[in-house]
Amino acid sequence: MKSKIILSAVELIVFCCVLYFLIVNFLTKTTAGFNVTADGSGYIVLSTFFVLLLGYLLGLISGILYSFVLGARYKDQLEFYARKNEKLSQQNEIDSDEREALQRKIASLEIALDNALKNK
Repeated sequence: MKSKIILSAVELIVFCCVLYFLIVNFLTKTTAGFNVTADGSGYIVLSTFFVLLLGYLLGLISGILYSFVLGARYKDQLEFYARKNEKLSQQNEIDSDEREALQRKIASLEIALDNALKNK
């Protein structure tokens, strides 16, 4: 539980930092240059706000997709273990019933043996 709270706090701090940098770069209109082609002949100038926003959105989307993939995988495992647990609980119930039946048989045999020894 503590780890989830700490993780949420870290996520909130990172989000606030990204939001702060986005606002500052949007207001100051800073730019960043990027080489477009492999030989360096093309050059494009983009707003730093746009670059940061694009990076943040790509990370956000990839994180969401990754969590869906993990969620689907763990859902399958969870269903498998739920079925396995159900089978084990049914087997334990059957074993318990068999044990009780054997205990009743033993008790009745003990009574019959005591009666047979008394009547002898």
